[in-house]
Amino acid sequence: MRIEPRNMHSAVNGGRHQTILAIISEKQIATQQELAEQLSKQGFAATQSSVSRDIVKLGLTKVDGFYIAPEDAVSAGGQITSVDTAGDNIIVVKTEVGQAQPAAVKIDRASLNEIVGTVAGDDTILIAVKNAAAQRLAMKNIVKLFAPSRTRARTIR
Repeated sequence: MRIEPRNMHSAVNGGRHQTILAIISEKQIATQQELAEQLSKQGFAATQSSVSRDIVKLGLTKVDGFYIAPEDAVSAGGQITSVDTAGDNIIVVKTEVGQAQPAAVKIDRASLNEIVGTVAGDDTILIAVKNAAAQRLAMKNIVKLFAPSRTRARTIR
């Protein structure tokens, strides 16, 4: 799974997933039920279980209690510029030049159980994880760790 502002969801499940991304970028959605209601208003059949699967597939996470797409957090001007995978046990984090080592320290200090270790260069961090499930969880936690508080300033509709 690659998390980068421009191309994360280009090949995803078309209309429904694009609608979900539009909804969470326009409104602060805190629960799966709220998201299901918004999808229903847009003409999509939605249950809590189908929304739950969509959330996992899109890699959505919560920041400050509201759902956010990972690339929104990454593109919000923080230290990291992209997050990608290399097989089932490695995560590759790209940063601004000179920011990889401070970012790796931040990751290490977070003591994420699914991370075995980090190696940082100038603008790249390699992160070893235990398995594919740990990789997905680590990616979500890394996005949360670097997402600025109140990533989206918008009016609630």
